[in-house]
Amino acid sequence: MVPGIEISTTFHGESVHLLGYAFDPAHPPLVEELERVLGGRDQRLPRILARLAEHGIDITEEDVALQSGAAAASGRPHIADAMVAKGYIGHRDEAFQGWLNSRGRAYVERYAAPLLDAVRLLKDAGGRAVVAHPWSRGSDRVLTADAFEELAALGLDGIEVDHVDHDATARRGLRDVARALDLVVTGSSDYHGTGKSSAFHLGANLTDPGEYERLLG
Repeated sequence: MVPGIEISTTFHGESVHLLGYAFDPAHPPLVEELERVLGGRDQRLPRILARLAEHGIDITEEDVALQSGAAAASGRPHIADAMVAKGYIGHRDEAFQGWLNSRGRAYVERYAAPLLDAVRLLKDAGGRAVVAHPWSRGSDRVLTADAFEELAALGLDGIEVDHVDHDATARRGLRDVARALDLVVTGSSDYHGTGKSSAFHLGANLTDPGEYERLLG
């Protein structure tokens, strides 16, 4: 079992997800920043629900809570699952395609940690920092080779290369970047529950044992 976290961050105006592994979860500056990120989720929820209501989609915070269960905060995936549960859509993907993605009718901005700060905080907490699915979902616009060089100088440990959203060309390009900067190459299923596409099943992409040892050894 490797303790980990996925942190919502921003870099030059784009959303970037940062993975942290084997860090001290009680490190005060990291805890403080994560509380700000979680607070941003909580504050956004009623605003998104209000926008959905304007379009005749009646979802309450209680409906969302039924989907989020014991999660630390309710986010867009839980809203999407509530929309499915109440019969407004057939699958979580429909919610993101038309309503909840950055161009969706119900999208609301929220606080996300600056990427460079998040890398520093994870490193200060004794952890390993890996950029998640960097050349997908718009992140490729800002995560250039030069950007990775800047991140590596701050202590970035690796790049999540093998991911459902990366085609063969993207994987080759990211491996070249990792090799040039001596960064670890990881894989990921990006599994977030059964509401996601079946392509994101557990074990969809694995990390080579040698890279795992480099990252955590």
